[in-house]
Amino acid sequence: MSLSKESKLTRFSWLRHPRHYLFFKVFAWFWLTIIGTFTALFFLSNISLINAISHDPLKGPMQKNLEHLARGIERSAHKHKRSIHDIITNPRLSKRKLLYLNSLSSDEFLISKKVENNIDFSLLNFSEGMPPQIIFTEYYQAFGPVRIRVPEGEFALYEIDINQQRPLFIRLRLLPVWLKISIAIIASLTLSFLFSRNLIAPINSLKQAAIRLSNGDLSARATINSQRKDELGVLGRDFNRMADQLEQLLSAQKRLLADISHELRSPLTRLKMATGLAQMQASEASQSYLLRIEKEANQLDKMIADVLQVSRLEANSQPLSLQAQSLQVIVDHVINDAQFEAKQHNKTLHIQGDAEVNIECDEMLIASALENILRNAIKYAQHTISITLKHSDIITIQICDDGPGVPAAQLDKLCEPFFRQSDARDRVSGGTGLGLAIAKNAVIAHGGNLALSNKDAGGLCVEISLPIQKRDHVL
Repeated sequence: MSLSKESKLTRFSWLRHPRHYLFFKVFAWFWLTIIGTFTALFFLSNISLINAISHDPLKGPMQKNLEHLARGIERSAHKHKRSIHDIITNPRLSKRKLLYLNSLSSDEFLISKKVENNIDFSLLNFSEGMPPQIIFTEYYQAFGPVRIRVPEGEFALYEIDINQQRPLFIRLRLLPVWLKISIAIIASLTLSFLFSRNLIAPINSLKQAAIRLSNGDLSARATINSQRKDELGVLGRDFNRMADQLEQLLSAQKRLLADISHELRSPLTRLKMATGLAQMQASEASQSYLLRIEKEANQLDKMIADVLQVSRLEANSQPLSLQAQSLQVIVDHVINDAQFEAKQHNKTLHIQGDAEVNIECDEMLIASALENILRNAIKYAQHTISITLKHSDIITIQICDDGPGVPAAQLDKLCEPFFRQSDARDRVSGGTGLGLAIAKNAVIAHGGNLALSNKDAGGLCVEISLPIQKRDHVL
């Protein structure tokens, strides 16, 4: 029973707080647009319109009554020999109706009773040759004309209804068509624009924040008014809470990785010292095992150093020793070492272009990035590694191999720490998965960019872009 009550309360909660729901806002803005349009029409309808006239064909009972009245006037004039003036001013007739007769053969006109001076019946003259109409003017409505023939001549008969307060629908009816259309368009466009802006702004903010978050910017947040209580406001605040938790989780993960790596160094150092002492006292048969322990300890030490470097680079806490120097010197030093390693594997390096330009950089960090990329290329190349150097507004270093390449779905993941392709899980071919992560973060720390792509003919290309102009680094 309580669940049923809660369900009903949730279902009708929008009735208690309608402004907290987007449905109500859409509904309210729709009606506001309609009300705003009619309000604008009402305001403009109060502006005096000189000689404004509108008309529609007269049909139905009103037309029959007017024609019956005309025949009655004709009978009375012919049968009883009464003047047209006496007939229409008869109290029985003039008390109920205001009649206007306009002579078709002269300028004479007759009115059944006195009216205000500002009422101009000459506006009806345009309709003399037309079938019966209902004619709207600013001060009265007229029904007619119906032709009557009496001994005094031929007249056009109109029945007049004086507008005491000029009803709204008549004032609106008298507005020009172009003005009514313009008001409707302007009012609806203005209100729809304001509503659309109010609706789309938080959606666009959410979209931009989601894009930045997906690109790795963990500080991205949606700009949502804290006073907004509808579904979009709730969604925006939920998104920001999710982003806060995601940032905290990833930051905690990076800190944990860095802390563990740092703490591992102490026992690892003691292990290496103990291995060295054991080698001094061990027999010849045990030396091979101790050498194996030393090798694995060194490998572990290097891995921990790489993890710490990645953690510091991702956290922007890696101190940069910036100095202005020629990039070509750094590249030559790295390539000389790479050529020696490539020869050991019967592979060749082809170099095009040059990097004879001075930049402000951390030599050790840039050299480490290039070395990691080249070693990766040498490892997976079949025969050739090509290196292309260009510089204009920026420096471009492209390193390509002729290996099997990488599935397109995995390109974006190659620079993630510890990521390795499923077919390269063993340490000999797969490595630790930290080399490209270090390279990318080192390039980003210098204000550059690292992009991965597959060659059409097969093989992986890594393109590094570095700015030439001097940059300020605050770490």
